[in-house]
Amino acid sequence: MKHGFCCLILVVAQGITFLPQLHAQEWECPNDFKHFENSGVWELYPDSVTDKLYVGGRFLIVDSIYTGNMTMFDGKRHVALVDSSSGMNYCWNGGCEGVASIMRYRDQIIASRMRSSTYDAVPQIVGIGGWDGKKWRSLKGGIASRYYETLGGFWSPSTAYDFCLENDTLYAGGYFVFADSILANGLASWDGTKWHTYNVPLPAPTNGVLATSVSKYKGSIYLGGNFFLNIDGQEVNDLIRYDGSKWHGCGMVDGWTNIHDLEVFQDKLYVAGYFKQTEGPAAGNAGNSIMSWDGEKWDDLGGGVCSPFGAIDDLFVHEDKLYVAGGFECIGGIETYNIATWDGQRWCSVGRSEFNRAIHAVAVWRDTIYVGGSFFEIDGQPAHYFARYVGDHATDTCSAPVVSAPERPGGRPALALRPNPVSEVLRVTLPQAAAALRVYDLAGRDVSGKTGNLNVGEVQNLADVTEAVLEVAALPPGWYLLQVVFRDGSSAAAGFVKM
Repeated sequence: MKHGFCCLILVVAQGITFLPQLHAQEWECPNDFKHFENSGVWELYPDSVTDKLYVGGRFLIVDSIYTGNMTMFDGKRHVALVDSSSGMNYCWNGGCEGVASIMRYRDQIIASRMRSSTYDAVPQIVGIGGWDGKKWRSLKGGIASRYYETLGGFWSPSTAYDFCLENDTLYAGGYFVFADSILANGLASWDGTKWHTYNVPLPAPTNGVLATSVSKYKGSIYLGGNFFLNIDGQEVNDLIRYDGSKWHGCGMVDGWTNIHDLEVFQDKLYVAGYFKQTEGPAAGNAGNSIMSWDGEKWDDLGGGVCSPFGAIDDLFVHEDKLYVAGGFECIGGIETYNIATWDGQRWCSVGRSEFNRAIHAVAVWRDTIYVGGSFFEIDGQPAHYFARYVGDHATDTCSAPVVSAPERPGGRPALALRPNPVSEVLRVTLPQAAAALRVYDLAGRDVSGKTGNLNVGEVQNLADVTEAVLEVAALPPGWYLLQVVFRDGSSAAAGFVKM
């Protein structure tokens, strides 16, 4: 590969400049991000006020410009945000490891950098700062991990990995202990004048707790990440809810590995990261690396990520779609590389191009899909960290619509399928005796003949449910719909993914 070039490779012949074709020109890179080890784009923020796309991450040079790991993109070129008083970029020193999060608050663009060693480039800015178009300004004490008395008395800057804005209040969730010297433990809010904290019942992040996402949903603050704690004698993993007076768990089971992002879509809270329904230490959840929460119960999304070690890093809502990005090769039973959309009923790919590494950020700006990540090739062509979609969606592949099953009293699903995804044996728990079970593929064809033990007479009766055992090893990999007709004439359906 040719390091030092993005996918904008110039071939000059008789004054004509050509872009390389990436899978029938589905993606293009408009700029030259210089390739360095452990570099990438981690955050994209489309700003409606300036009509610019703000880009953050760990990248030192774009189009021969020293960026300080954050730029403002106008559709053609990247501009570094240089402080007019100090002449410094926001994140340009040996200790700064990159920009992690960006969001507008009032008349400023707020950004937080990855943890610095002991100091920040722009004086008086600790962990988080605001850009007013000319200068970087502090947010009154900022966010920090510890205070160094022996070194002259200063705060060690830390990181907010996620922002959430509601009712003119900016919420920051991340890897920090203090906000303006007030104990915060990973969550604080900024009202334009001062910081507020919420008595988060977490050990200090320096003891291993990491908050990576924050969201407001139905009046509560949700904080997600990678942590373990005890609330009122209940063991809670990786997601907690604050109702305005106290913290609660969210009714989940043990086994979460990490939550990477939270997003509200179609009146549900979507939770994404790395976790599993079955198998391994991350098992025991409603979905695979993504699921939704309505305030009372969890729901699967058509099987979620079906890559064995696939994870989701970022969620972005635009109009009637939830954009999902990360590191995966399969979601909802369809093949797609690191990016997909969910409309509430089915999954769709975004073209068919292959990214060689993960996409960490996705956004829609000026009606165009932009992605950033650690990838440096798309379809085998050089493509460093930042790209936009220029295809026509002709090669998009979509799953069949997910059919919701009726519910039992207490909100539990009538059909419980495990494991899902499945490779050989699928167990189906039913609320009552069944008269018929049928399996259909994406084309609507009845493929029940390729599964075993579909004879209702062989169903094993349990106390108040019925369990059917389906041998699905002969089914080709993909998404399938299981339809069940009960003896009282009612029916239910649920999807599963065959690996």
